[in-house]
Amino acid sequence: MGKCSLQHMWLDRIPNELMEPEPHRIYTILAPGFAKWWGSDARALAQTFRRLGHRLLDIDEEDYVSWRPQGVGPKVMRRIFGRVWMDDYNQAVLRQANTSSYDFVLSFKGNSLRPETIGKLRATGKPIYNFYPDVSFRDHGPNIPLSLKLYNCVFTTKSYHGEREIKQFAIRDLKHVRHGFDPEVHRPVPLTSELIGHYGADVSFVGCWSPEKEEKLLYLLRGAAGISVKVFGMGWQYASSEFRNRMGLDLSAGVFGDELAIVYCASKVNLGLLSCSKSDPNLRDQTTARTFQIPATQSFMLHEDTPEVRTFFRDGREVMLFSSKEDLVEKIQSALQSPSLRETVRENGYERCLREPYDYSSAVREILYRFELETSRPISGSGITMKNCGENQDWTVSEPEVAKA
Repeated sequence: MGKCSLQHMWLDRIPNELMEPEPHRIYTILAPGFAKWWGSDARALAQTFRRLGHRLLDIDEEDYVSWRPQGVGPKVMRRIFGRVWMDDYNQAVLRQANTSSYDFVLSFKGNSLRPETIGKLRATGKPIYNFYPDVSFRDHGPNIPLSLKLYNCVFTTKSYHGEREIKQFAIRDLKHVRHGFDPEVHRPVPLTSELIGHYGADVSFVGCWSPEKEEKLLYLLRGAAGISVKVFGMGWQYASSEFRNRMGLDLSAGVFGDELAIVYCASKVNLGLLSCSKSDPNLRDQTTARTFQIPATQSFMLHEDTPEVRTFFRDGREVMLFSSKEDLVEKIQSALQSPSLRETVRENGYERCLREPYDYSSAVREILYRFELETSRPISGSGITMKNCGENQDWTVSEPEVAKA
């Protein structure tokens, strides 16, 4: 079955009565915090809005405040001028709001957006929402915890965010949405022999350092002789000397955009390792963006076993799951010994990503549905949200609650 037909197959399963909503409406969205770099989650969300016809007035905070300075000099500059850069960014957001016409505000994460700026945006009378993609609301600076109560609604990708967070941060309304992949970035890419020689490995992991991830990878390095392992990501300078010595030149800086897709496609086994909160170790990821990005590149994924990931993929058929360090090594060895198994799993996982589809379209529709509900507009084709209910693949319409006062 061709790729194009798979991308549209899901439309055939929507009941007829749901295919005839009010006419599709096009909205203009003020979008602070939306990074423009190729492969970012913010760009993936923005491009999904645009593919559905909507207009985004995006203000990229990274044009003002660098989030990944390299070397001592840039880090010193950020420490000295960070507050000035953040002032400039917040002023730019308000200038854009004062000179533009838009329907609502959608902030991506919001770690550089100050509460007083959000208060001024609220004073315009336009709804203001937050899309939050990370584990904890406390791990990314002081602005987020202070600002959450100011948003009309917070859309979180973490299923464990709930009543506790609503009470802690006085959140007006909290909705769950799913992470996704960017079809422009996370797709199968052809590989030359040179690319395979440079990036290829039996096992790879792409992601930031954490003690939990290092523990799993170090167990693999100690016990799996003859298996080549490559790790790409930020923060691995904080790993133990044993880990860094064992990895050697196979430990590299982060990869983004097309290079990320190349790494996934060049690896026989791609690991889906999850994070926990720095401020609260009891908060642990169930899925993350790479949960969907890896299979979207038609690559084989070995993912930590969680109840949530099982609602999206079938273990042993569309992905493989592991439940412990010992199980991780056993599953890697099993996968490396069976090219036919890897081929079957990666093909099935890829087809599942396209069939659902596991891009950001469901999140976009949830946000638009919430906006139309809050502003008492008829629910249009923009705001119909289709949610997958698990392996039986029934479809239901999401009906967000009316906004709290």
